[in-house]
Amino acid sequence: MPVEGTLSGVPVLSRQYCKLCDRRDFDDPAVRGRLREIGGPGVTGDAELHRKLWEYAMLGLYLEEAGALTPDACALAVAAGHEAPLYWLSNRIGRVVATDIYGEGGFAVDGREADASMLTDPAHWAPYAYRADRLEVRHMDALDLQFPDASFDVVFSLSSIEHFGAWENLHRAAGEMARVLRPGGHLVIVTEAIIGTHLLDSPRLQQLIRLLTRGRRCPGADGSRRITDALTPAELQRHVIAPTGLELVQPLDTTLSPESLENLQLWQDDGVGSTTTGRPFPHIALKAHGAPWTSVFLAFRKPA
Repeated sequence: MPVEGTLSGVPVLSRQYCKLCDRRDFDDPAVRGRLREIGGPGVTGDAELHRKLWEYAMLGLYLEEAGALTPDACALAVAAGHEAPLYWLSNRIGRVVATDIYGEGGFAVDGREADASMLTDPAHWAPYAYRADRLEVRHMDALDLQFPDASFDVVFSLSSIEHFGAWENLHRAAGEMARVLRPGGHLVIVTEAIIGTHLLDSPRLQQLIRLLTRGRRCPGADGSRRITDALTPAELQRHVIAPTGLELVQPLDTTLSPESLENLQLWQDDGVGSTTTGRPFPHIALKAHGAPWTSVFLAFRKPA
């Protein structure tokens, strides 16, 4: 059934966008087609069943349905790394500005998303041919976007804001993204949402575990935030949605099908170590000490 937006001027949308990544979403031919298109030639077979590719597909489908993919549109990608949507959008709109703290932090080592070479050679990371004249890459902190108010028709950030540290940093980043968005423009923030509740998700309990195990378990736990950078629904509302000052285009749907949890990615302190089935895919939900988590797509429209 079509799902209406909550804001005046937002058209009826053909699918639920503001939602958790669900295994059943991959049964939609439009989602499969778009994730292959954006992800590039290496996306085939079971490897298509990945929440990052779902993020790409949902971004592309939403911006298309919202009428944001126009020749004169200008988009800002925040904490963008070198992800495929940058190149896909460069082939479809007038200008794409990718920002990140390239060359700094944990995501800049070992060829990860914020490799410094993105500043000088973005073509190295391109999964396919793209309009290089339309992509601009800048070193910039998400907490201090160096653009005037109302500069962009589209602003988006994919699975990055949860890594920004203290809650006040998330507030500031969300506010900055909304500030540089033009009236009538679209903001998409994808982050990571905890599914359900679990005692071990308590930051204070994780801190106690770190102390009792002398740092062998829950390293870095300090009692303020849990060691996995995922948010409960209440935290999403308080620390990401509310600080934008904008309304979601749809009510957030936090339901999840059982098959989404059939192949949990088991996260160890140094990364994913195994899965509950022994297979790498589907890669939908992850689990560490507490409840599992997955990607959540949040779409906003700034009133005209």
